[in-house]
Amino acid sequence: MDKILEIQNLSLNFKGFALKNIVLSISKGEILGLVGQSGSGKSLLSNIILGFIRDYQLLSGNIEFLGENLLLKNQKAMCFLRGAKIGYIFQEPLSALNPLHKIKKQILEALKIHNLYSKDTLQTRLYELLDMVKLDKSHLQRYPYELSGGQRQRVCIAIALANNPQLLIADEPTTALDSKIQGQIIGLLQDLQKQLHLSILFISHNLGIISQISQNIAVMKEGEIVEYGVNQEVFNTPKHPYTKTLLKSLGISYREVKNCGKEILRVEDLKLCYVLKRNFLGKTLQELEALKSLNFTLREGESLGIIGESGSGKSSLANALVRLLQPSGKIMFLQEDFLNLKGEALQAKRKALQMIFQDPFGALNPKMNLYEIIKEGLEIHHFKGDIAKEVCQALYDVGLDESFLQRYPYELSGGQRQRVCIARSLVLKPKILILDEATSALDQNTQKQVLDLFLALGQKYALSYLCISHDLAVVANLCERVLVLQKGEIIESGATQEVFSNPKTTYVKELLECARFNARLDEGL
Repeated sequence: MDKILEIQNLSLNFKGFALKNIVLSISKGEILGLVGQSGSGKSLLSNIILGFIRDYQLLSGNIEFLGENLLLKNQKAMCFLRGAKIGYIFQEPLSALNPLHKIKKQILEALKIHNLYSKDTLQTRLYELLDMVKLDKSHLQRYPYELSGGQRQRVCIAIALANNPQLLIADEPTTALDSKIQGQIIGLLQDLQKQLHLSILFISHNLGIISQISQNIAVMKEGEIVEYGVNQEVFNTPKHPYTKTLLKSLGISYREVKNCGKEILRVEDLKLCYVLKRNFLGKTLQELEALKSLNFTLREGESLGIIGESGSGKSSLANALVRLLQPSGKIMFLQEDFLNLKGEALQAKRKALQMIFQDPFGALNPKMNLYEIIKEGLEIHHFKGDIAKEVCQALYDVGLDESFLQRYPYELSGGQRQRVCIARSLVLKPKILILDEATSALDQNTQKQVLDLFLALGQKYALSYLCISHDLAVVANLCERVLVLQKGEIIESGATQEVFSNPKTTYVKELLECARFNARLDEGL
């Protein structure tokens, strides 16, 4: 088969990180999966191919695209290739799209920039692209924030395909999406690849997704390709120890239902509405009921999973429980109605109910070092003891040492940043940790390490967890019980293994099917 892209013995240095003797090729119509944990060099390699990064030290090798060495091309030539010959799908669609422009303007901009279409054909091509990515014409007049995560990613795919590229580079295109939407985007890319005879470099840390979409797979570790071969061979008979470690991280083991301690959280008739429209007097004209009469309990030392697709109300529930949003109903926390507390009483109780957010980089102040970040909570709550000792103990508990104290968030890996977020909460000695998609931004190997950390901390400090996730494997590994949310309602609940093994509703069965497809967990789920 004709080679579209060929990387030959590429070695280079970039800001202290090295790519070492990279050898890869993509043939016409091939989907190559590039997999590895965070920091392995996957995104760096894609940025070098696209010419986004140019201030590197080239040691050897070249990158040939359609027989031309990309490393010899100037910035103007690379600007033409990007979009016209090579399409690129970014990891986070909300960041990739301009929040101030409607979707129509952004797709037209991609079409106009390369002058490949006349004014008469622009509109026709615009509608062709919408049909390709299965979006209705009504979406053209919307802004990015008015679309769901899956719809935004479809817009990004339409922009990437605007000028009929021959190679598509997809950098973690499904990371921020729930299992159901992930499956839809993977299916869309597979259909487009067949329809347009595209070559695709699909970059991901999710081995399950890579196994479903790719014909060939390259495994990357610390800037090197450690394994490269046909999909089935890599998954069924891996040769490198690192590949075997990654594959082991795919497995799940259900948590046994145990006799937990006393009840520490009781939620009764919890409701939450978002106001969508008011009149000029401030009267509510239209509202969305995000949570509908939720009832559940959590005991000391117990882990409760909350699952559901995007828009089901999971994050609304998390924000309501910590009172970032104001719901109605009752939240009985340590025998007090949390919703009725004010002032100092509320602040004192908040110390015992902490939240770990989805994006660790966004959750940490980039201008503060780790010591300042972790001690901040102690100072807010007027801690009278030895602050430095408490900070060091919290770092030690999450597997980091004192050498990290003077570092800043940008100097850490994704897994290390999430450990810092855990330490920041842990230093306050909470009773409950709310995990809002706390592992979704991590690769599977790092994800497993963080889950093991949560389990160890739970045993050491008798912590209770409320784990909100679209990843059913994470919930199975961490939680004894699970609640299933759909459109703000609990439609199924019970022991995790029982719910996953014998689902009673069609909705839960669909979630499980998507999880099996995306995570390659047939033997577990």
